[in-house]
Amino acid sequence: MTVMETVPGPVSSARPRAAATAGGPDLARLLARTARGDHEAFAAVYDHAAPALFGTVRGVIRDPFLAEEVTQEVFLEVWRTASRFNPARGSALAWMATIAHRRAVDRVRSEQRMADRDRRAAAHSIAFDEVAESAEHNLERERVGH
Repeated sequence: MTVMETVPGPVSSARPRAAATAGGPDLARLLARTARGDHEAFAAVYDHAAPALFGTVRGVIRDPFLAEEVTQEVFLEVWRTASRFNPARGSALAWMATIAHRRAVDRVRSEQRMADRDRRAAAHSIAFDEVAESAEHNLERERVGH
């Protein structure tokens, strides 16, 4: 299966919003439809949840461009794992916000490990090799003197 087959196309802001209940769309029902591959349901989930999820991610990640990237990854995970949502365990928005927060924390930790590796590599001092230095000195003396 290719990415094109598993991920819905871009979400247009010109599309009309899904029918809403008093508190907004029924995200649990929309996630159930998303789990069956319904692109329109996923678009409605995106329209409703994107601001909250981006806010969750942005609260953890300072860089706005990195936060956008992580938010995109969150929606990809929501698309792929919508069938795992259990409405008996909490609200759909809370489920997605948990995914967003965990993904953001993971990214911060990953970036920190990468920065730590870079710092260790830059600070690593090369031990002085007396034998190599002596050999280079002898070769240089031979070139100059003989």
